[in-house]
Amino acid sequence: MKILLLTPGSHGEFPGPAGTVERIRTGLSRRGHLCELFGGSQDGEIHESLAGVIDRFKPDVVHAHDVFRCGLPLLGLRCPWVVSASGDDLHLDLRDSKRSPMVCKTLESAHRVMVPSAATAKMVEEAVPDTAGKIDVVPRSADALETEATDLRRSLGIPRSRLLILLPGGLRPIKGQHRALPLIQSLRKMQVDCELVIVGPIQDEEYAAKLERLVRDEPRIRILPPLSKERMGAAYLNADVVLNTSLDEGMSPVLLEAGELGRPVVASDVPGNRELVRHRETGLLFEDEDSLTRSIIALSRDRSAAGALGLRLREDLRRRFGLETELDHVLSSYAAA
Repeated sequence: MKILLLTPGSHGEFPGPAGTVERIRTGLSRRGHLCELFGGSQDGEIHESLAGVIDRFKPDVVHAHDVFRCGLPLLGLRCPWVVSASGDDLHLDLRDSKRSPMVCKTLESAHRVMVPSAATAKMVEEAVPDTAGKIDVVPRSADALETEATDLRRSLGIPRSRLLILLPGGLRPIKGQHRALPLIQSLRKMQVDCELVIVGPIQDEEYAAKLERLVRDEPRIRILPPLSKERMGAAYLNADVVLNTSLDEGMSPVLLEAGELGRPVVASDVPGNRELVRHRETGLLFEDEDSLTRSIIALSRDRSAAGALGLRLREDLRRRFGLETELDHVLSSYAAA
Protein backbone atom coordinates (compact mmCIF):
# COMPACT_ATOMS: atom_id res chain seq x y z
CA MET A 1 0.00 0.00 0.00
CA LYS A 2 1.19 3.54 -0.79
CA ILE A 3 0.49 5.88 2.14
CA LEU A 4 0.98 9.66 2.28
CA LEU A 5 1.33 10.88 5.87
CA LEU A 6 0.70 14.56 6.66
CA THR A 7 2.19 16.20 9.75
CA PRO A 8 1.58 19.80 10.92
CA GLY A 9 5.32 20.43 11.31
CA SER A 10 8.71 19.21 12.43
CA HIS A 11 9.54 17.56 15.74
CA GLY A 12 10.79 20.87 17.09
CA GLU A 13 7.50 22.62 16.33
CA PHE A 14 4.98 19.85 17.06
CA PRO A 15 6.78 17.05 18.94
CA GLY A 16 3.61 15.04 19.64
CA PRO A 17 2.15 14.73 16.11
CA ALA A 18 5.60 14.59 14.51
CA GLY A 19 6.65 11.75 16.79
CA THR A 20 3.44 9.84 16.11
CA VAL A 21 3.81 10.23 12.34
CA GLU A 22 7.43 9.08 12.39
CA ARG A 23 6.57 6.08 14.56
CA ILE A 24 3.75 5.02 12.22
CA ARG A 25 5.88 5.66 9.14
CA THR A 26 8.72 3.51 10.47
CA GLY A 27 6.37 0.73 11.57
CA LEU A 28 4.41 0.59 8.32
CA SER A 29 7.59 0.70 6.24
CA ARG A 30 8.92 -2.24 8.24
CA ARG A 31 5.74 -4.12 7.31
CA GLY A 32 6.41 -3.52 3.62
CA HIS A 33 4.22 -0.49 2.92
CA LEU A 34 5.55 2.48 0.91
CA CYS A 35 5.21 5.65 2.98
CA GLU A 36 5.94 9.28 2.17
CA LEU A 37 5.87 12.22 4.58
CA PHE A 38 4.56 15.72 3.85
CA GLY A 39 4.79 18.72 6.17
CA GLY A 40 7.86 17.91 8.26
CA SER A 41 10.50 19.58 6.09
CA GLN A 42 13.15 21.78 7.66
CA ASP A 43 14.25 25.27 6.58
CA GLY A 44 16.47 25.12 3.52
CA GLU A 45 14.85 22.01 2.05
CA ILE A 46 13.06 22.06 -1.30
CA HIS A 47 9.33 22.47 -0.66
CA GLU A 48 6.83 20.65 -2.85
CA SER A 49 3.11 21.45 -2.86
CA LEU A 50 0.66 18.95 -1.42
CA ALA A 51 -1.08 18.68 -4.79
CA GLY A 52 2.27 18.05 -6.43
CA VAL A 53 3.13 15.29 -3.96
CA ILE A 54 -0.24 13.59 -4.44
CA ASP A 55 0.03 13.81 -8.24
CA ARG A 56 3.57 12.39 -8.19
CA PHE A 57 3.22 9.76 -5.44
CA LYS A 58 -0.36 8.66 -6.27
CA PRO A 59 -1.11 7.33 -2.77
CA ASP A 60 -3.69 4.65 -2.02
CA VAL A 61 -4.63 6.59 1.12
CA VAL A 62 -3.74 9.97 2.65
CA HIS A 63 -3.50 10.20 6.45
CA ALA A 64 -3.61 13.68 8.03
CA HIS A 65 -2.41 13.95 11.63
CA ASP A 66 -4.33 17.08 12.68
CA VAL A 67 -7.79 17.94 11.42
CA PHE A 68 -7.43 21.73 11.20
CA ARG A 69 -3.79 22.04 10.13
CA CYS A 70 -3.57 19.01 7.82
CA GLY A 71 -7.08 17.75 7.07
CA LEU A 72 -8.61 20.96 5.77
CA PRO A 73 -6.56 20.98 2.52
CA LEU A 74 -7.86 17.47 1.73
CA LEU A 75 -11.47 18.57 1.22
CA GLY A 76 -12.49 17.44 -2.25
CA LEU A 77 -9.66 14.94 -2.60
CA ARG A 78 -10.78 11.99 -4.72
CA CYS A 79 -8.57 9.27 -3.25
CA PRO A 80 -9.39 7.84 0.23
CA TRP A 81 -8.24 10.04 3.09
CA VAL A 82 -8.40 9.76 6.87
CA VAL A 83 -7.68 12.16 9.72
CA SER A 84 -6.33 11.67 13.21
CA ALA A 85 -7.97 14.14 15.61
CA SER A 86 -5.39 15.91 17.78
CA GLY A 87 -5.89 17.29 21.27
CA ASP A 88 -6.04 20.81 19.80
CA ASP A 89 -8.76 19.73 17.36
CA LEU A 90 -10.89 18.32 20.16
CA HIS A 91 -10.30 20.78 22.98
CA LEU A 92 -9.55 24.05 21.21
CA ASP A 93 -10.56 24.18 17.55
CA LEU A 94 -13.99 22.56 18.03
CA ARG A 95 -14.74 25.26 20.62
CA ASP A 96 -13.41 28.15 18.53
CA SER A 97 -16.16 30.03 16.69
CA LYS A 98 -13.96 30.66 13.63
CA ARG A 99 -12.28 27.26 13.36
CA SER A 100 -15.11 24.99 14.47
CA PRO A 101 -17.09 25.07 11.18
CA MET A 102 -13.96 24.11 9.22
CA VAL A 103 -13.04 21.33 11.65
CA CYS A 104 -16.58 19.96 11.55
CA LYS A 105 -16.65 20.06 7.74
CA THR A 106 -13.35 18.18 7.57
CA LEU A 107 -14.50 15.54 10.06
CA GLU A 108 -17.75 15.10 8.12
CA SER A 109 -15.90 14.74 4.81
CA ALA A 110 -13.09 12.39 5.88
CA HIS A 111 -13.54 8.74 4.96
CA ARG A 112 -12.42 7.68 8.46
CA VAL A 113 -11.66 9.57 11.66
CA MET A 114 -9.08 8.20 14.10
CA VAL A 115 -9.20 9.07 17.80
CA PRO A 116 -7.06 7.76 20.69
CA SER A 117 -9.81 6.56 23.03
CA ALA A 118 -13.47 5.66 23.40
CA ALA A 119 -14.04 8.85 25.40
CA THR A 120 -12.76 11.02 22.55
CA ALA A 121 -14.79 9.00 20.05
CA LYS A 122 -17.93 9.88 22.00
CA MET A 123 -16.87 13.54 22.15
CA VAL A 124 -16.37 13.71 18.37
CA GLU A 125 -19.66 11.95 17.60
CA GLU A 126 -21.58 14.28 19.90
CA ALA A 127 -19.96 17.38 18.35
CA VAL A 128 -20.23 16.12 14.74
CA PRO A 129 -23.09 13.59 14.43
CA ASP A 130 -22.24 12.86 10.78
CA THR A 131 -19.07 11.08 11.93
CA ALA A 132 -21.17 8.25 13.41
CA GLY A 133 -20.07 4.91 12.02
CA LYS A 134 -16.71 6.08 10.69
CA ILE A 135 -14.75 6.72 13.89
CA ASP A 136 -11.91 4.32 14.67
CA VAL A 137 -10.33 4.14 18.13
CA VAL A 138 -6.57 3.83 17.62
CA PRO A 139 -4.73 3.71 20.97
CA ARG A 140 -1.30 5.31 20.63
CA SER A 141 1.90 3.58 21.58
CA ALA A 142 5.04 5.15 23.00
CA ASP A 143 8.25 6.13 21.27
CA ALA A 144 11.24 4.29 22.73
CA LEU A 145 13.56 7.27 23.21
CA GLU A 146 17.33 6.99 23.33
CA THR A 147 18.82 7.79 26.74
CA GLU A 148 22.56 8.02 26.11
CA ALA A 149 22.75 11.79 25.60
CA THR A 150 24.16 14.41 27.97
CA ASP A 151 22.93 14.19 31.56
CA LEU A 152 20.40 17.00 32.18
CA ARG A 153 21.45 17.39 35.81
CA ARG A 154 25.10 17.70 34.84
CA SER A 155 24.45 20.22 32.07
CA LEU A 156 22.30 22.39 34.35
CA GLY A 157 24.33 21.90 37.53
CA ILE A 158 21.48 20.27 39.49
CA PRO A 159 22.79 18.10 42.36
CA ARG A 160 21.65 14.47 42.59
CA SER A 161 20.14 15.09 46.02
CA ARG A 162 17.71 17.72 44.70
CA LEU A 163 14.23 16.61 43.60
CA LEU A 164 14.03 17.24 39.85
CA ILE A 165 10.53 17.75 38.44
CA LEU A 166 10.35 17.68 34.63
CA LEU A 167 7.41 19.34 32.86
CA PRO A 168 7.62 18.72 29.08
CA GLY A 169 5.21 20.09 26.48
CA GLY A 170 4.60 22.94 24.06
CA LEU A 171 4.28 26.35 25.71
CA ARG A 172 0.60 27.23 25.22
CA PRO A 173 -2.33 27.81 27.57
CA ILE A 174 -3.96 24.38 27.25
CA LYS A 175 -0.79 22.70 28.52
CA GLY A 176 -1.23 24.62 31.78
CA GLN A 177 2.42 25.09 32.77
CA HIS A 178 1.37 28.10 34.86
CA ARG A 179 -0.38 25.73 37.26
CA ALA A 180 2.99 24.35 38.37
CA LEU A 181 4.65 27.68 39.16
CA PRO A 182 3.39 27.99 42.79
CA LEU A 183 4.57 24.42 43.41
CA ILE A 184 8.23 25.25 44.08
CA GLN A 185 7.41 27.89 46.68
CA SER A 186 5.01 25.52 48.44
CA LEU A 187 7.59 22.73 48.49
CA ARG A 188 10.30 25.07 49.74
CA LYS A 189 8.09 26.01 52.70
CA MET A 190 7.91 22.30 53.52
CA GLN A 191 11.71 21.97 53.40
CA VAL A 192 11.76 20.05 50.12
CA ASP A 193 14.86 20.81 48.05
CA CYS A 194 13.51 20.78 44.50
CA GLU A 195 13.75 22.25 41.03
CA LEU A 196 11.25 22.50 38.18
CA VAL A 197 12.43 22.27 34.57
CA ILE A 198 9.89 23.20 31.89
CA VAL A 199 10.92 22.14 28.39
CA GLY A 200 9.15 22.50 25.05
CA PRO A 201 8.65 24.60 21.92
CA ILE A 202 6.97 28.01 22.03
CA GLN A 203 3.54 27.49 20.47
CA ASP A 204 1.92 30.65 21.87
CA GLU A 205 4.21 33.69 22.01
CA GLU A 206 2.09 35.63 24.51
CA TYR A 207 1.74 32.70 26.89
CA ALA A 208 5.45 31.85 26.70
CA ALA A 209 6.40 35.46 27.44
CA LYS A 210 4.05 35.48 30.44
CA LEU A 211 5.66 32.30 31.80
CA GLU A 212 9.12 33.84 31.40
CA ARG A 213 8.03 36.91 33.36
CA LEU A 214 6.51 34.82 36.15
CA VAL A 215 9.66 32.74 36.69
CA ARG A 216 12.17 35.56 36.26
CA ASP A 217 12.84 35.84 40.00
CA GLU A 218 12.55 32.12 40.79
CA PRO A 219 15.97 30.44 40.37
CA ARG A 220 14.53 26.97 40.95
CA ILE A 221 12.33 27.11 37.84
CA ARG A 222 13.92 26.95 34.41
CA ILE A 223 12.33 27.07 30.98
CA LEU A 224 14.30 25.30 28.25
CA PRO A 225 13.78 25.17 24.48
CA PRO A 226 12.82 21.80 22.95
CA LEU A 227 15.44 19.08 23.30
CA SER A 228 16.41 16.53 20.69
CA LYS A 229 14.76 13.11 21.05
CA GLU A 230 18.05 11.74 22.38
CA ARG A 231 18.40 14.45 25.00
CA MET A 232 14.71 14.17 25.88
CA GLY A 233 15.12 10.49 26.72
CA ALA A 234 18.04 11.30 29.01
CA ALA A 235 16.03 14.10 30.62
CA TYR A 236 13.21 11.70 31.48
CA LEU A 237 15.70 9.36 33.16
CA ASN A 238 17.23 12.25 35.14
CA ALA A 239 13.84 13.37 36.46
CA ASP A 240 12.52 12.17 39.80
CA VAL A 241 8.98 13.09 38.70
CA VAL A 242 7.53 13.75 35.24
CA LEU A 243 4.66 16.24 35.44
CA ASN A 244 1.68 16.88 33.14
CA THR A 245 -0.43 19.97 33.93
CA SER A 246 -2.73 20.02 30.89
CA LEU A 247 -6.22 21.49 31.13
CA ASP A 248 -7.32 18.97 28.47
CA GLU A 249 -5.57 16.06 26.74
CA GLY A 250 -6.20 13.63 23.92
CA MET A 251 -3.55 11.06 24.76
CA SER A 252 -0.40 12.66 26.11
CA PRO A 253 2.85 11.59 24.36
CA VAL A 254 4.71 12.87 27.42
CA LEU A 255 3.02 10.35 29.69
CA LEU A 256 3.53 7.58 27.13
CA GLU A 257 7.22 8.40 26.75
CA ALA A 258 7.78 8.74 30.49
CA GLY A 259 5.91 5.50 31.10
CA GLU A 260 7.99 3.66 28.50
CA LEU A 261 11.06 4.61 30.54
CA GLY A 262 9.45 3.67 33.84
CA ARG A 263 9.40 7.16 35.33
CA PRO A 264 7.00 8.22 38.13
CA VAL A 265 4.35 10.58 36.78
CA VAL A 266 1.95 13.12 38.27
CA ALA A 267 -0.75 14.30 35.86
CA SER A 268 -3.81 16.54 35.85
CA ASP A 269 -7.05 14.66 36.38
CA VAL A 270 -8.57 15.06 32.90
CA PRO A 271 -10.16 12.34 30.71
CA GLY A 272 -7.18 11.85 28.37
CA ASN A 273 -4.78 11.40 31.28
CA ARG A 274 -7.15 9.04 33.06
CA GLU A 275 -6.93 6.79 29.99
CA LEU A 276 -3.21 6.34 30.68
CA VAL A 277 -2.68 6.71 34.43
CA ARG A 278 -4.50 4.69 37.07
CA HIS A 279 -4.53 6.88 40.18
CA ARG A 280 -2.35 5.46 42.99
CA GLU A 281 -1.74 2.29 40.98
CA THR A 282 0.50 3.47 38.13
CA GLY A 283 0.81 7.20 38.90
CA LEU A 284 -0.89 10.11 40.65
CA LEU A 285 -3.62 12.41 39.33
CA PHE A 286 -4.24 15.88 40.77
CA GLU A 287 -7.24 18.23 40.63
CA ASP A 288 -5.81 21.53 41.91
CA GLU A 289 -2.64 23.18 43.22
CA ASP A 290 -3.04 21.70 46.72
CA SER A 291 -3.43 18.14 45.48
CA LEU A 292 -0.51 18.68 43.08
CA THR A 293 1.72 19.72 45.98
CA ARG A 294 0.58 16.75 48.09
CA SER A 295 1.29 14.37 45.22
CA ILE A 296 4.83 15.66 44.72
CA ILE A 297 5.53 15.54 48.46
CA ALA A 298 4.29 11.95 48.65
CA LEU A 299 6.67 10.87 45.89
CA SER A 300 9.60 12.85 47.32
CA ARG A 301 9.22 11.22 50.75
CA ASP A 302 9.05 7.66 49.46
CA ARG A 303 11.36 7.29 46.47
CA SER A 304 11.03 3.48 46.40
CA ALA A 305 7.23 3.74 46.16
CA ALA A 306 7.64 6.37 43.43
CA GLY A 307 9.93 4.02 41.50
CA ALA A 308 7.42 1.20 41.86
CA LEU A 309 4.69 3.41 40.38
CA GLY A 310 6.89 4.11 37.37
CA LEU A 311 7.59 0.43 36.78
CA ARG A 312 3.90 -0.46 37.04
CA LEU A 313 3.07 2.33 34.59
CA ARG A 314 5.57 0.93 32.09
CA GLU A 315 4.15 -2.59 32.38
CA ASP A 316 0.56 -1.36 32.09
CA LEU A 317 1.19 0.88 29.06
CA ARG A 318 3.18 -1.79 27.22
CA ARG A 319 0.33 -4.22 27.76
CA ARG A 320 -2.40 -1.85 26.61
CA PHE A 321 -0.63 0.37 24.05
CA GLY A 322 1.91 -1.63 22.06
CA LEU A 323 3.23 -0.45 18.70
CA GLU A 324 2.03 -3.49 16.77
CA THR A 325 -1.48 -3.01 18.14
CA GLU A 326 -1.42 0.63 17.06
CA LEU A 327 -0.28 -0.33 13.55
CA ASP A 328 -2.98 -3.01 13.27
CA HIS A 329 -5.65 -0.43 14.12
CA VAL A 330 -4.21 2.12 11.67
CA LEU A 331 -4.19 -0.40 8.80
CA SER A 332 -7.73 -1.47 9.65
CA SER A 333 -8.83 2.17 9.39
CA TYR A 334 -7.07 2.53 6.03
CA ALA A 335 -8.83 -0.59 4.74
CA ALA A 336 -12.23 0.76 5.86
CA ALA A 337 -11.55 4.04 4.04
